[in-house]
Amino acid sequence: MNPDTGSRAAVLDRETPPVPARAPEAAPAARGPRAGTWLLALAGYLVAQGLQLLLVRRWEPRFFWFDDSQAQFGPMTWWLGQNLEGGRPPLMDPDLGMGGNIVADMQYGALDPLHWLLQALVGRSGDFLAISWAYGAGMILVLGAGSLVVLLQYRVAPALAVAGAVGIGSSGFLVWYGSSWWPLLWATACLPWLWAGLRSRTAVGVLATGLATWALLTSGNPYAFPFAGLVIVGQLVEYRREYGSWRAALVNVRALSRVAAAVGGLLVALPTFVATLQLSEVMGRQGADPLIGNAGFGVPNLADVLLGGTTLLGQTNAWTGTIGLVPAMATMLVALPAAALVDWRAAWRRPGVLTAGLVWAAAVVATQLPTTVSVFRYPVRYVVYVEVFLPLLVLIALAAAPVLTRRRVALAGGIAAVQAALALFRAPVLVKWHVLALVVALVALAALVAVLRGRSGARPALPALAGVVLVLAVASGFPLGEQMMVTVQERDDVIKNNPDSNGAPLRALDPGRDVGTTVADYRAGSIAPDEQLTVVTWGFDGDRGWDDGVVNGSGNVVAGLRPGYASLAVWQAALNDHWCRSVWGATCSEPAQLLAEAGDTGRTWLDLMSSDTVLLSADAPQEVVDHFAQGGWRQVAGNDTWLRYQRADGLPGRVTAVTGDVSVSEEDWTSTLARVDAPMDSYVVSTGDAGGTLATRIPYYPGMTATLDGRELPVTTVEGAALAVDLPAGVDAGRLELAYAPAGAGAVVPAALAGSALIVLAAAGAAVLGGRARAGRR
Repeated sequence: MNPDTGSRAAVLDRETPPVPARAPEAAPAARGPRAGTWLLALAGYLVAQGLQLLLVRRWEPRFFWFDDSQAQFGPMTWWLGQNLEGGRPPLMDPDLGMGGNIVADMQYGALDPLHWLLQALVGRSGDFLAISWAYGAGMILVLGAGSLVVLLQYRVAPALAVAGAVGIGSSGFLVWYGSSWWPLLWATACLPWLWAGLRSRTAVGVLATGLATWALLTSGNPYAFPFAGLVIVGQLVEYRREYGSWRAALVNVRALSRVAAAVGGLLVALPTFVATLQLSEVMGRQGADPLIGNAGFGVPNLADVLLGGTTLLGQTNAWTGTIGLVPAMATMLVALPAAALVDWRAAWRRPGVLTAGLVWAAAVVATQLPTTVSVFRYPVRYVVYVEVFLPLLVLIALAAAPVLTRRRVALAGGIAAVQAALALFRAPVLVKWHVLALVVALVALAALVAVLRGRSGARPALPALAGVVLVLAVASGFPLGEQMMVTVQERDDVIKNNPDSNGAPLRALDPGRDVGTTVADYRAGSIAPDEQLTVVTWGFDGDRGWDDGVVNGSGNVVAGLRPGYASLAVWQAALNDHWCRSVWGATCSEPAQLLAEAGDTGRTWLDLMSSDTVLLSADAPQEVVDHFAQGGWRQVAGNDTWLRYQRADGLPGRVTAVTGDVSVSEEDWTSTLARVDAPMDSYVVSTGDAGGTLATRIPYYPGMTATLDGRELPVTTVEGAALAVDLPAGVDAGRLELAYAPAGAGAVVPAALAGSALIVLAAAGAAVLGGRARAGRR
């Protein structure tokens, strides 16, 4: 199919080992385009996608700085980078409450050296617009480049491959939702590189397989794992087709080297998985709807999934609400119409089609799952895999078996019209945008047909020009959708009599336009920079609490404020039963729960889990306000927003209760971040003849340990929620040290070294054995 195929094979597709006998129907392994053609295509892709992203950045500088990127990933990645020690981040900050266990939320990559590198880089900047754009745009470019490599491996014409990569890199769910959820961007970017590594016949492909496996498994996005497995399954079946038997397919240098590389990636990820498994026994997450099992929230309309276009405002079924209206269903502008130009009977058995089709079909089915399945929730997330693999499927099939009859071209145009009609039904007031999108789609379709027809024509300039038009048309999809949502926001402002949004698009998730964009902004706006205290509030204003000086989620860490909460994806289940915190940190417990006695400590849960300073919302329930006024606390400040209280019990650090005959010195104590092989708390304790218990406000997790003068003591808990220690009798000024050592934390560096070595050895072995095979053929 590709006229540029030449004698110099591309790096990722050069043949190395001899190919055993194949089944008669198996096509010979394709040799890729010349390396120069690949580099030219890559340059074209980077220019097109880069200009597209720069245009959107000029229109909307905050596009990647909203919702979760503001309240979770941006601040915490920066904070982790600021607190690296010996190149690795802390394991936990108990002063951030349940949200402070970095290991418990694998999205932060606390046990992954790749994430440590990211944290180090992010921690060097104080500009969160630059950080968010560097991360978001960078991951989009990695995804698009990997998609381009896959398409070129399957001999898709360079112009079509570039257009496909641009469309995949700027697909709707990825840019409108994934721009906030950093692990989704990270994991999705790995998938085409995993495929490219498996498809390749070179040592470079072995390295790609190992690194993609490593990065994917430590991404913190388990939603991508099943689809990575399907890529592997699809490639194994294609190996079988190519080599003629399962034995020949699996027992050869190509397969075995990739198995070794994947095992190397898994080895690096093992500490993360071991720690997650250990912590799962105490962690909680949203469960299925207790009434009917499926609330319907986050389940996209199937027609939207199958027909999604550039201006379609995809909605979800819901009993209690909807995923907000944004053009999240778009992918490469002509991917779906181009499916009409394929002879699918002929294409089905051609390399690449099975793999892409398997993943695409599974993703479509997954979008219709119940709202909650085990630990997975909101199946609208699977739309991103539909959008990535549909263009891969169609373009690979189109390269293998095109059908360019008038009837087929008319059918393709009809599909584009149906997409526009569905978008019009969803949002009739946006008719001009739907018409514009249809016109652009038809122009792209005409350019696509011209590229296909011109491959063997006498005028190479015409298909080249058509290729440029196709790429530009596809690249216009993302900016077109962004500008459409600007008009939607302007309309919303007029209807609701809101202030002008200054050219910002309507966002499905919290746009967070009031929140600052630099470290200096956060420090200037914080009510308590560089302080540790416990904030108790039942909600945050629409500006994320920015004007109140305490923001929701993890944003406070940028100002050095450690408020006793942070963003939560999972929570310590026992503690959450007594002091519930929302995902953003607001208290969701009734006063009766907070004021109930914590075990046999003689303290309420509110007292036990609060630090020595409390910032209480001025509109807190009266029972809570009365509790602070009754004793044990004294008010030291207050205004219309916050009431500030100071604890008066004299207990040091994170110790909040003692029972029995126990005393804790108010001097010579430390409370710091939890790190590998270092205590997080140290106290001088004494006991009488009976001994007793020391209780803390540190949430309990498996892996916590205690030593008294170097001798290990068993730890206990307050109702499974808070860390406590039973102290023996007769202790005279003993040194009590509390530490956190989750399973796998001490093995990160050895696992990374061993896994990396295995990946490199697999690549070296493939290169050596492949070289011998080529020499033998000569």
